[in-house]
Amino acid sequence: MKKIICFDFDDVIVDSNIVSRIGKYFGKKLKLYEMEMEFILDNENPEKFYHFAKKFIKMGKGLDFEYVRRIALKFKLNTGSKEALKKLKKNGYKIVIVSANDRRLIKDILKKNGISEYIDHIYASEFGVVDGKLNGKIYGTVIKTEKVGVVREIEKKYKIKAKDVIYVGDGLTDLPIMKKIGKGILFCPNVVTRAEVYEDKILSRKEKNGSLFLIEKKDLREVLNFVD
Repeated sequence: MKKIICFDFDDVIVDSNIVSRIGKYFGKKLKLYEMEMEFILDNENPEKFYHFAKKFIKMGKGLDFEYVRRIALKFKLNTGSKEALKKLKKNGYKIVIVSANDRRLIKDILKKNGISEYIDHIYASEFGVVDGKLNGKIYGTVIKTEKVGVVREIEKKYKIKAKDVIYVGDGLTDLPIMKKIGKGILFCPNVVTRAEVYEDKILSRKEKNGSLFLIEKKDLREVLNFVD
């Protein structure tokens, strides 16, 4: 049987996220504050995330994509990321990234940090760019379906069942996909995310039967304790 492990990117493989990093460069501080508040509220209802993402990216219309790229390249790997990915690869895992971040930025960050060789596939969004500038739009299955839509794509690509997939994520928008796959690993989730796990019947049951795990130490090598 093929071994597939999927990782969220922002705040899991790297130590930051595109929202917090590029948001302050939009130059609309009052509007950004309102958007950040909406982001917090909408994350309690992951189905609304796509609508938030569209509004947020629209705020960046006209921003130079190369400028965004330079900001993204400042991202640092979380502790243990390279070692964990290298070990998983050595143990025969296919490693997949599932992220709402831009595919091009993810590839650049992976390359800069010398971990591209460990990644087999990337399912990610794409920021619209025209003449080198953001056009205020975002595209991709990942952003439209809050990541759940890629489960079927993974099943087809690797000829496996969802129950054989492991997913590592950190937030509320990762929970819907964790309900669909075999094993979920929450990496340093916040209080709101933890509360949702206990309140949701499916997630609570998965935790009790040993198919949903919690990591509290911000070291990605901890993932190795919950995989074969």
